[in-house]
Amino acid sequence: MIRMVLSALRFAGAALLLSVLPLAAQTDSATAAVAADSADAAADSSWREHVAAGDQARDAGDWGTWRYHLVRVREQIGYHPLVVLALARADTRLGRTEDALGWLRAYAAAGLTHDLAGDTTLAALRDTPGWSAVVERLAANARPVSAAQTAFIVPDSQFLPESVVFDARSSRFFLSSLRHGSILSWTADGGFREFAAGGGERTWSTLALAVDTLTRTLWATTAALPLYERYQAADSGKSAVLAYDLETGALRRRYDAPEEGRHTLGDMTVGPDGTVYVSDADGGTVYRITRGGEELEAWVGDEFASPQGLVAAADGRRVYVADYLRGIAVVDTSGEELAWLQTPDSITVAGIDGLVRAGNRLIAVQNGITPKRVVEFTLNTAGTAITGWRALEAGSPLLTEPTHAVVIGGEVFFIPDSGWDRLDEAGNVKPGMTLEPAHVLRVALPGR
Repeated sequence: MIRMVLSALRFAGAALLLSVLPLAAQTDSATAAVAADSADAAADSSWREHVAAGDQARDAGDWGTWRYHLVRVREQIGYHPLVVLALARADTRLGRTEDALGWLRAYAAAGLTHDLAGDTTLAALRDTPGWSAVVERLAANARPVSAAQTAFIVPDSQFLPESVVFDARSSRFFLSSLRHGSILSWTADGGFREFAAGGGERTWSTLALAVDTLTRTLWATTAALPLYERYQAADSGKSAVLAYDLETGALRRRYDAPEEGRHTLGDMTVGPDGTVYVSDADGGTVYRITRGGEELEAWVGDEFASPQGLVAAADGRRVYVADYLRGIAVVDTSGEELAWLQTPDSITVAGIDGLVRAGNRLIAVQNGITPKRVVEFTLNTAGTAITGWRALEAGSPLLTEPTHAVVIGGEVFFIPDSGWDRLDEAGNVKPGMTLEPAHVLRVALPGR
């Protein structure tokens, strides 16, 4: 994931895109020539190469070349708020006032906010026609959408929940703990119970959860993150998938991530046929475990920068995979066909963490944009394009660091305040902040 202030321990692999953003203090005095063999990139270069080349051009004050590479990045990764803002800045530098305002209008139409007053690179636009309309739209976007109500509260302020799932047969919610590495269950009549203790050998922070009702399995992922209370630096980059007996809590099986490289198996889903799909935010790969399978096998990976939430399509033959930078991919279950969900410029699918489905709608938790929000995306009949969006919760007081969600009937239950935002990259509580009990909120789906 990416955010304006990047948390590298959670969103590794996405930092490269931040270089499209200029420093507010940068001036036009940077006029050094950029060597063609280092700053230029062919039109068929990868988006990463265009980012790097554009970064060099920007630092040298070569705004035209910077803009060229930004356009190439946008063509390859689609609409991303950071790229759109950077294009507005580049066009402002080049005196392309209408183009710059057009980028800002597209940014505002996506329901986003930005501190225009503090963005000195856009100062030349402030007296132009159309500026006030953009300012008003961004201000309107900052007004909270607050319809959710509390379902229950996790009393342990140190728990730091990441994922929430629900088992309909036993009417139990399950929550994973980043800090303790444990898993709790909760029922309306019985409250909290420990399902799986943390602190076991080769287990660390517990991240994603998924329920397989047929085999009565609770799937979980674990990763060695600095915020884990027993974290050891020697374990950094290690991760695994764990299969628990849903009735007893006994560990049935463990599937370790490959030894080479760094891995954070952070999100997962179970397909209709029992296949488990697991995304690796660090490694950029999505793995799978077939029902009864012996191995964690690579399924698809070359297209992703930082894969996050995933969910099976309504037809059961495809899986939607959110990438923190690039949007939402649609992958057939063989892993041989991948296409990016078609999305209008007035809709942003960047910064998605959790992703679930309700019929022909995707429910996304976006914690990598401003304002943070839980949003409903309406799909076309074929499930290949987004046709509309609606914020279910956005910018509300409790929505400080939302993570995952689950759909139950006509409602979405989600974690709004996991606590990630209160920790530094070493896993310590930031100065002046305290950890608070986390909530699980519920909000009704429109039209259900």
